[in-house]
Amino acid sequence: MAAPQVLTSDHPYHHQHDATAVFRAPANTDSVANGSVSNFEVGTQQQPNSVLRTIIENMMFPVSLEVLHQLFARFGKVLRIITFSKNNTFQALVQMSEANSAQLAKQGLENQNVYNGCCTLRIDYSKLSTLNVKYNNDKSRDYTNPNLPAGEMTIEQTLAMSTIPGLQNLIPANPYNFAFGANPATTFLSSQLAVSSAAAAAANDSANAAALAPYLNPLGLNPANLSSSNLNIRYSMLNLTPVILVSNLHEMKVTTDALFTLFGVYGDVMRVKILYNKKDNALIQYSEPQQAQLALTHLDKVKWHDRLIRVAPSKHTNVQMPKEGQPDAGLTRDYAHSTLHRFKKPGSKNYLNIYPPCATLHLSNIPTSVSEDKLKEMFAEAGYAVKAFKFFPKDHKMALCQMEDIETAIDALIKMHNHKLAENAHLRVSFSKSGI
Repeated sequence: MAAPQVLTSDHPYHHQHDATAVFRAPANTDSVANGSVSNFEVGTQQQPNSVLRTIIENMMFPVSLEVLHQLFARFGKVLRIITFSKNNTFQALVQMSEANSAQLAKQGLENQNVYNGCCTLRIDYSKLSTLNVKYNNDKSRDYTNPNLPAGEMTIEQTLAMSTIPGLQNLIPANPYNFAFGANPATTFLSSQLAVSSAAAAAANDSANAAALAPYLNPLGLNPANLSSSNLNIRYSMLNLTPVILVSNLHEMKVTTDALFTLFGVYGDVMRVKILYNKKDNALIQYSEPQQAQLALTHLDKVKWHDRLIRVAPSKHTNVQMPKEGQPDAGLTRDYAHSTLHRFKKPGSKNYLNIYPPCATLHLSNIPTSVSEDKLKEMFAEAGYAVKAFKFFPKDHKMALCQMEDIETAIDALIKMHNHKLAENAHLRVSFSKSGI
């Protein structure tokens, strides 16, 4: 069988060498991380939640807890993971620190293959609000409590380990050191050295190479081509920058305020810089990296002012304000203290209502004194014809407003967000989950 390639990122993932993994879902279909399935409500829901239920289909190779952690950690802080098998299917419950991180992870990993052509991720929001982890081992882990006991290795796990040729050479002295506060970067580097020598020794043995393939490939190694002289182990640190680069903008129409409002739908924008010598490009700094990733996910390749804008992570970690005397022409602005940030409150409900641009806008904070006709008139005065309008049946403060197309809706959101409706009421505009 060909060596599996990790597809879920542009960079190879490191696979902590799991002494207990086997090439199939565990036989004990009732076990859930040293507990029982009946102790866990593994039902799912549509509403975004910080706990994700992940099913791994077509599991031809083992997917360890460490691999799961590294996959989900790209999108935010992982608090706890529990793995188990139910109905002969390997599953995992992953708890992120916030619902928006879980939403981002679901969007980024859903239907992706962990390895080439197999181990497909199916992800849903769990009904659980938190996970109760008893042990830190290869089946479950609480990353907020590294002092939990490891529990004991089952007979089945011990036998499985002993039947895989050469696997013992890949097991760290303490296979659970990652759970007990070891630095992930140094743990990774030291284990790579052990893997290199073990892999090179096994390379000439095709049986060993096939057996070790799923353990080596997340490092970017191909067992068929290994030798002591040509090992080239690559590992790139995950991009954790809160800054994105937006390109292919319409330089005659785009302003810093417009960028702040549009990109502010997906996070709290701290600074915006339109590049002085290349004004169709801009740098946007968010308050945290997860928000930058949300913007990238939802706004890359979106049509705005007749152009497909491109959004990518920046090599910078912050946007510098111009020094005194440096030409800038007002193209750099600081919004750190803006009152228009949508996510200032920890755990803001706005995180649960983040959607890609669409033709239908979600309006909120509407006073009871403002009618449908009045709102339509306001949009018309701003230059936007309302195609359809609908108040929420049980809440007059919210409504759906349909524009002609997505591009028009983007412009309308920028123009109408924070529009004054009454003395102490300003309109809040975001993209809707669905149409009218």
